[in-house]
Amino acid sequence: MDSLYDDADLYDLVAPRDDEMERFYVEAAGGPGRTVLELACGSGRITAPLARSGAEVTGVDISATMLDRARAVLAGSAAELVEADMRELDLGRRFDTVVVAANSLLHLHTREDFVRAFSAVRRHLASGGRLAFDIFVPSPRLLSLRQNERQLLGVFGHPERGEVAIEETIAYDPITQVSRADWYWSTAAAPDFRHTQLEMRQVFPQELPLLLELGGLRLEARYGGFDRSPLTPQSRRQVCVAVAA
Repeated sequence: MDSLYDDADLYDLVAPRDDEMERFYVEAAGGPGRTVLELACGSGRITAPLARSGAEVTGVDISATMLDRARAVLAGSAAELVEADMRELDLGRRFDTVVVAANSLLHLHTREDFVRAFSAVRRHLASGGRLAFDIFVPSPRLLSLRQNERQLLGVFGHPERGEVAIEETIAYDPITQVSRADWYWSTAAAPDFRHTQLEMRQVFPQELPLLLELGGLRLEARYGGFDRSPLTPQSRRQVCVAVAA
């Protein structure tokens, strides 16, 4: 079975630019001269606007394929890219801001994963530095979908394949709080030409501050969107800023 991160072209179909997201992280980073560490930088969709803002950016990702795409996206910029696991990172440097965008923290599944990753973040934060990140608010509707019930996730235009439809099934384990999405990729000429799985931890709002504290961090602010609107029962995201405890 393919990984979602094995094909940068197909990954970028389902992870398009988001102006509000970019603006939030650029503002959080602070602009020219500020040092920024972006964890799980992927194909560079947040790294690029951070670099254009004048910040000194180091991007880290565990996927060599994603980093290859990021290098192409960032060609001509001074951004540094490092292949590493965020749980084990030790660059020997500190940064004004650490960024983990677009639900990337949800690839951490266990308590130990979060402790190691947040401890690494704390180790890389300069005095007065901040961690900025966003994750989903878990959706009871999505988590209750039956495993074999395919739902259309979306239809995307690919420059070579044409229209690509993605259907998904979701299986949720309430003990581990991990949901597994199976994505089935199809074109008119090639039904189910690709099958990928995406396993993501569901982090509930009351749980999040506790996980941060285990890694030596403290939740400073939390919003319901990139526009810094309040977190409400209708919010779909937790957009957060944390500091060293």
